[in-house]
Amino acid sequence: MKRVTMVNLAMQNAEIETEVNAALAEIHRTTSYVGGPAVEAFEHDFAEYLGVRHVIGVSSGTDALHLAMRALGLGPGDEVITTPLTFIGTVEAIVQTGAQATFVDIDPATCNISAQEVRRYLEGGRFRSANGPKAILPVHLYGTPAPMQELLEIADRYALEVIEDACQAHGARVALTNRWVRAGTAGAAGCFSFYAGKNLGAWGEAGAVATDDSDLAARVALLRDHGRISHYAHQECGYNGRLDSIQAAVLRAKLRHLDRWNLRRREIAESYCARLQGSELTLPTEPEYAESCYHLFVIQSEGRDALRNALLANKIDCGIHYPVPLHLQPALSGHGYRHGDFPFSEHAADTVLSLPMHPHLANPEVGRVVSVIEREIETWRSSAAGQQAGVSADPPPPREV
Repeated sequence: MKRVTMVNLAMQNAEIETEVNAALAEIHRTTSYVGGPAVEAFEHDFAEYLGVRHVIGVSSGTDALHLAMRALGLGPGDEVITTPLTFIGTVEAIVQTGAQATFVDIDPATCNISAQEVRRYLEGGRFRSANGPKAILPVHLYGTPAPMQELLEIADRYALEVIEDACQAHGARVALTNRWVRAGTAGAAGCFSFYAGKNLGAWGEAGAVATDDSDLAARVALLRDHGRISHYAHQECGYNGRLDSIQAAVLRAKLRHLDRWNLRRREIAESYCARLQGSELTLPTEPEYAESCYHLFVIQSEGRDALRNALLANKIDCGIHYPVPLHLQPALSGHGYRHGDFPFSEHAADTVLSLPMHPHLANPEVGRVVSVIEREIETWRSSAAGQQAGVSADPPPPREV
């Protein structure tokens, strides 16, 4: 039985092979491996795609977040409000600036940061650092945008910056008051990861900061390149956070396919939802203000571990994003949070399961995933019915179907 994979980068590579080979040949001819025309071309094309004035390529999504916050002047004594249900890179970037990461709980319907909880924290006035909150850092988790209009209104009221973690949201869209915009373009800065498995992924590590603010763009560009103002003149101590030309060439080729690949992801998501509707599962919710790019398709179930075992037994890859919320991570124990502080995030961590999702997933493969899930749920129902009838038996182990 052929394995159903979470991603299929080999098929992506086959689609872009001719374009990338031509771009790499030019890079090798000119030996422009750091910066140069390939990076500039990708920055231009991605800015045009997003509808922003500036894109600054950097070495990773974590660096994008870190450099954006540095460029905005965030540092020791400042608080950045964010979600505990995300990859640790979101908070690592805050910690690297010297600022305090302050968590609020998620909206259980979307798993994104709750605007209501942000507002409640700010209204409470009991802040965790000397300077109090200076920024909100929403994460567009799984590819579905956070409630940006509401967050922007809160930020405006309290004079806060908004930095978007769009590392999972390439091509997603969010509704503002009078228009739809790409995720990562509503706040002061949008930060992207191009890790290989992302909707727009490189062949290694890469990232970018998107902004309409020319001063902010110039500052990020300075910081990513050792604070350099000429070859051996440095205005300040910056970082080695540059995007290399090879990754830029790959990204530029993939960018031409992104909308089509995202459309296929949406088709797969619609198929999953249609086939699993009415089951005991909690399915992803797409709010009316959001158009997801479905970086991940994440269901929730109290029987998550049994479902996972059944899928793996049938050679179907799946994942958990994320099994431990950040406020309970050992690396962040010094932040002073405890179990029970963010119940919705903790419940999500115990119940979420990511199903295979990539643009080259075939319809029969989607059918296999659904069939295994349906069979496992039927096993639960039979077991429950047997218990009600007075039959006591352990549920059978997962089997191949």
